[in-house]
Amino acid sequence: MLLLIQTLGALGGLLVFIAGIVGAKPFIGLKLNPGDDLSTAQITGVVGVLKGYLTWSLLLFSTGGACVFAAFVVYIAIT
Repeated sequence: MLLLIQTLGALGGLLVFIAGIVGAKPFIGLKLNPGDDLSTAQITGVVGVLKGYLTWSLLLFSTGGACVFAAFVVYIAIT
């Protein structure tokens, strides 16, 4: 049972870590200078480009969080 808790916790932590990388990658690639202003059309274009990355990031983050929560519930149940 302890192995199950460790596996769920490790898997959840890894998924959350990957979600952070997937979510941050497009923002790093924007290369905006401090003080730059974006027009409404540019903001709309950026949101369109980032939508796919952020959707995958949210999915990975929620799955990882569910695994960590499941590990916590199993740990509480056996103690």
